[in-house]
Amino acid sequence: MAADPTPRSLRRRLGVLLLAALPAAACIRLAPAPVERPAAVLERMIFCSAVTPKDGWAEPTGDKVVFKKGEDASIYSFLGFRDLRGAHTLTWRWFGPSRTLYRATDPIPVGADGKVYESYIAWDRLFVSEDKETGKWTAAVFLDGALLAVKSFEIK
Repeated sequence: MAADPTPRSLRRRLGVLLLAALPAAACIRLAPAPVERPAAVLERMIFCSAVTPKDGWAEPTGDKVVFKKGEDASIYSFLGFRDLRGAHTLTWRWFGPSRTLYRATDPIPVGADGKVYESYIAWDRLFVSEDKETGKWTAAVFLDGALLAVKSFEIK
């Protein structure tokens, strides 16, 4: 009849097993989780009084944050992206000085499936009329339904 192993012999056997397994554990590599790249990098959001065609592209003109009735006919919210990847939608929400929603766009398609754009531009326009409420206005832009940027301007 064999004697029951003592706690000391069990510890010794466990130690031998751990030492034998140590080199195998050194060969195990865990891959880092992939870093998800953003759908696009917003480089700029500006307000301007006009968007002008230039060399097959468009450029904002009259970059400012204070607009005057009778002087400015429109307010453009102009966006400049870098590395836009794939197809997405943009939505603008314009809020008046009373913080109530003045206007919201339908989702606007931008980009295309399987494509990467080094540069991409988009804009929306708010007309300035005499009956527009004066004060601080805000434009919020959403990419695929997620808030992308918020910026304010003033109508005098």
